[in-house]
Amino acid sequence: MQIEDVRRIIEDNDVRTVIIGGTDPAGILRGKRLTVPYFYHAAESGANFASYILGTTTMDEVLPGLFDTGIPDVHGVLDLSTFRLAPWEPRTAIVLMDWETPDGKPHPLCPRSMLKRKVAEAAAMGYRESASLELEFYLLPVPLSEIRLGKWSGIEPGSRDIHCYSVLEGHFWEPVIGKLRDCFPQEIEACLPEWGQGQFEVNLHHSDAVRMADSATMLKLATKQIAAQAGATATFMAKWREDMSGSSGHIHISLSKADTGQSAFHDPQGPLNLSPAFHQFLAGNLDVFAASTLFYAPDINSYKRLQSLSFAGTTRNWGVDNRTTGFRAINRTPKQTRLEIRLGGADVNAYLALATGIGAGLRGMRLGLEPPPASTGNAYGETVERVPSTLAEAVAATEPCQAIREVLSPELVENALRIARFELGVSRTVVTDLERRRYLESV
Repeated sequence: MQIEDVRRIIEDNDVRTVIIGGTDPAGILRGKRLTVPYFYHAAESGANFASYILGTTTMDEVLPGLFDTGIPDVHGVLDLSTFRLAPWEPRTAIVLMDWETPDGKPHPLCPRSMLKRKVAEAAAMGYRESASLELEFYLLPVPLSEIRLGKWSGIEPGSRDIHCYSVLEGHFWEPVIGKLRDCFPQEIEACLPEWGQGQFEVNLHHSDAVRMADSATMLKLATKQIAAQAGATATFMAKWREDMSGSSGHIHISLSKADTGQSAFHDPQGPLNLSPAFHQFLAGNLDVFAASTLFYAPDINSYKRLQSLSFAGTTRNWGVDNRTTGFRAINRTPKQTRLEIRLGGADVNAYLALATGIGAGLRGMRLGLEPPPASTGNAYGETVERVPSTLAEAVAATEPCQAIREVLSPELVENALRIARFELGVSRTVVTDLERRRYLESV
């Protein structure tokens, strides 16, 4: 999209505010709301931000050593191809950014730039990637304004019972879900009630990986705002309550041959109709199974979701159309053949999760890795490696792993570890409601 096209959209829709944003390591959009005149300036020259946003937590804590850097600027470069109206806000548009260093190079901690690097790697190997995300979230019948003031306990779910796939249940939240579909008519394939009281899933239509991550990031923002406008709260926490189903962020990835457009994963002559490239791509992901978890389950809460017999991927195995494995092969037709990574929660940074899955797969193809045999039946009971059960275990698995630094980059992995260690330090000093409930009176 050229600036002339953007100008026409702004004028035709009487846009008064343009949101510019890029994600931090947690996938949270960081940016500014600009007037239209200043937006045109930013479209040409970019915008500067304090670089702490690429090395902070979801609570904006200052990590140890940050001040030693002097906290220089990070430069946000607007990608006009992402410009679109933001109909969940009146007279507003939104555009995404890439983070750059002051000398104009991609910032080593920029999640979007890292995903672009993986896409470029695939292209250099002769492949075109495609991806889709399934994002689950809860709609809670409590105004977000109350939660912002500290009402985190005693929240009841949006439904008394589980109504998975119920068309009628979807009707009751249609003021939120319907508006969400209206805001993303090209991106959303389907919305449905999920396996939790007041839980929903949005299926995003497959696209190139960067566009998919862009869509997921904007969709999260829109969902939260639309819910708030309806007097409710939307949460993408992996596990918002211990007695409720977790919220997944399953990732689907496929490769096609750049010269022919044919599936690189489908082979009618191969075992299970899957090609050698698929098996190598899968094996690459299995090879960094434990260390990659840090990018599919990035915070302390993420690991509360990763429970056996819960539809979450918790094991280092795979199977054809098998939802009890960590990795699911789908091979119905050449166009549909893909790998589903079931480790991720809805709290993922979409750019980093896709970069991890694609990068690990490409590494497996370069090394010619081979996976173990496919699992059948209930794979939760297999004697195989289990996903790290806590953030601390994920950190311990990631720290010595050179392969995950090849999949992403040493700088990005070290930054993720730094943030995770800080989160663990905070958790060790916090007294929880669980502790008060168990010990306040009895000991």
